[in-house]
Amino acid sequence: MADSYVEINLSRLTNNVKAILEKYPEYRSYIAVVKGDAYGHGMRSVKAFHNGGIRYFAVSSLEEAKDLRVFNAHVPVLCLEPVAIERLNEAADLDLTLAIPDIEYLRAMLESEVPHSFKLHLQVDAGFGRLGFKDKGEIKEAVQLINNSSHFLEGIYQHFSTAGIFDPHYDNQIRRFKELTSLINLNEIPIVHLGSGVSLLAHPKIDIATATRMGLIMYGYNIGPSSYGGGVKDRLRDLRDKRNQRKYHLTETFRDIKLDLTPAMQYKCRILQIKDVNAGEYVGYGAEYQAQELISIAVLPVGYNNGIGHANYGRVVEINGKRYPIIGEIGMNMCCVKIDNRVKLTDTVTVLGGGISLGRFSRSSGLGLAEILLGIGKNNERVYVK
Repeated sequence: MADSYVEINLSRLTNNVKAILEKYPEYRSYIAVVKGDAYGHGMRSVKAFHNGGIRYFAVSSLEEAKDLRVFNAHVPVLCLEPVAIERLNEAADLDLTLAIPDIEYLRAMLESEVPHSFKLHLQVDAGFGRLGFKDKGEIKEAVQLINNSSHFLEGIYQHFSTAGIFDPHYDNQIRRFKELTSLINLNEIPIVHLGSGVSLLAHPKIDIATATRMGLIMYGYNIGPSSYGGGVKDRLRDLRDKRNQRKYHLTETFRDIKLDLTPAMQYKCRILQIKDVNAGEYVGYGAEYQAQELISIAVLPVGYNNGIGHANYGRVVEINGKRYPIIGEIGMNMCCVKIDNRVKLTDTVTVLGGGISLGRFSRSSGLGLAEILLGIGKNNERVYVK
């Protein structure tokens, strides 16, 4: 086994989606977002999600779709990025659903000579400011063009810019989406998907939505909002939220949602060396850490090449159920941990997982949750367990 490796528990992925579908049964379709190589978990995760009841998947690119097809040749797959017109034959060979970002792309796609009838999803820009239609007349024209072609308008969707917990953007985007689609009949489009995992947990079901997309939540992370504590800062935050609720007439927010989710990823490594560092001696690049007394350290084969980043603000690892602090600057492939005499050279170190939550890792590194999973998952050997 490699010096450091990512352990992916496939049964947990399956159980996570079973729990989600059981708690939120009101959608016709559930779209598993497996971009970024399934958030660093690998496309082998597709089988686990399928076993849990997911029947539709979304990727970012043709390359990701090719990887997915290795593990499921027939499941519907939406490519979220517009496929280059000159590569439509590849998309046809993969039997992909195409995302249509604007009227010009649609016309070019319809004029192509690819002998394949595609399922199509229209992208709507209702306030995210990225891909998508921004004119309701063009949306109406797009629907007419597709209906008069050999292709099938299966879906329409948008992407939220915020979770809508502290600000009006979420509600504004729902209103804007309805306005942009006011010239067409949404009831004639089978899959209308606006939300994500966080909106699934934080808000009531959107009335026009028949499907939902899910990302982090499937991998075992309850990303819904939680209640504030009783401290002064928390009380002020609560007052702020209630003020914004009244001011902007925000959609109801659910907090402390109970959902049986378990993270599927753990990042582990072995210990390269245990040694003593005398008082006054330094550890690592820049001589930023100086021992104030005789200490013992463990040298780990983990660095920013493994996806954990330079930052080290209160970061810890877990050995035999106890947390130990990383000291000194993190290098490309190594870092050092201050330990005690209970740690042995043969012990396994947990860098992520166990008592080291993704949230703790995020706070110490300054990285986003998905960014952490992607960096660690893609830069280390994966070991799959059930």
